[in-house]
Amino acid sequence: MKTLLTFLFCLTLVPLLEAQPTSITYESNGRKTNQNLAANPEEDNNPFAPFIGEWTLKNDTWTQNWGGQNDTITIPGHHTICSALNTDNSLLSIIDGPAPNGHIFWSYNPVTKKVDHLSSFGALRAGKGSGAFYDGPNLKLKLQFEGETPNTYRIYTYRWINENEYALNSVQYNNKDQPTGLFYEGNFVRVHTPDQIRKEITAILKVLDNQKISKKAQLAVYSDSIVHMAPNTPVISNKKDLLAYLETQQTYGRVVIEHQIGEISTYGTIVLMRGSVSGTFFPSNGGTATPFLTKNLFVFTREQGQLKIAKIIYNQSPVTPSTTK
Repeated sequence: MKTLLTFLFCLTLVPLLEAQPTSITYESNGRKTNQNLAANPEEDNNPFAPFIGEWTLKNDTWTQNWGGQNDTITIPGHHTICSALNTDNSLLSIIDGPAPNGHIFWSYNPVTKKVDHLSSFGALRAGKGSGAFYDGPNLKLKLQFEGETPNTYRIYTYRWINENEYALNSVQYNNKDQPTGLFYEGNFVRVHTPDQIRKEITAILKVLDNQKISKKAQLAVYSDSIVHMAPNTPVISNKKDLLAYLETQQTYGRVVIEHQIGEISTYGTIVLMRGSVSGTFFPSNGGTATPFLTKNLFVFTREQGQLKIAKIIYNQSPVTPSTTK
C-alpha cells in the first residue's frame, strides 16, 4: 500500500490559535515518516535529520539590530515545521507566525558536501546562498537577500545546544567582509516532542479519572466533534449527547478508575493512544463492588493549539445498567 506523508503547518499563538492548515502530500516510497525521523534522527541518512520536527522561539525572545541600536523583543507565536521530502538530501522549512512568514529550502550535495539555500519571506525578501556543515550537525551559510544593501551578505550559523535546541545567528557583512553591525539571533526549541505529548495526554486522563469534578467540567478535554463508541451503545457524535451518557452512567453507581497509557503514535496533528482503564464499580443500590478492566483507543487532535479527545473506542462499557441489577 502506498504511503502518503502529510505535512500540516499550523500557527501557534499565545493565546494559542491555529492557522489554516496547508498540506503537501507525496509518495514516500517506503521511507520513514517525518514523525519517525524526528524521534530517531540517527536512523536517517539525511544530514538535515536533526532539524526535522516542529520548533518555536525559546521564551519568545529575539535580539536584533536593523540599524541604530540592539533590541531584544518578544515574538509570540513563532512556529516552524521542518520536513524531509522524498530524498535523503533536502529539507523544507515552513515558518509560520507573526508576519512576515516564509519558507526555506536546503539541498545537500553529497559529492561536494555543499549546502544550497533558497528562501522567500514576505513580499520581497528572497534569499539565496550556500554553505557547509561544521563540527558535526552545525551549519554555516553565506547568504544574500533582496532588499538589503547591494554587495552585502549575511553569515548564518545554526549551532546545536542539544538535540532539542539550536541557536540561530545572522550577521551582515559589507563588500569588504567587515561586519556592518546589523544582526539578528535567537534560540529555537523543539515542540510536540514525544515527552511533551505524553505529558499532555497524562493531564487529560487525570481529568477523566477525577470523579470529584462534574461530568460537565470533564467535557473540556473533548473535541466539539467528539465521536464516542462503546459496545451496546449508539455512537455519540456531539458533546450534548456525551454529557447525557456520562451523567446517566453516573446514576448507576460510583466508580474509582485509572486510565493507563499503552502506546502513543503521532501523525502530524493527529495523536493515537492505545490504552486501558482499570477500576472498581460501586453500585448505587448497595450491591457488590465489581472490579473491571477495559481496553480503548483514543484519537486526539489539536484545537486552538490544545490537545483534545476527538474519538474514543472502548472494547466494553465500564458501567452498564445490567451490572447494577
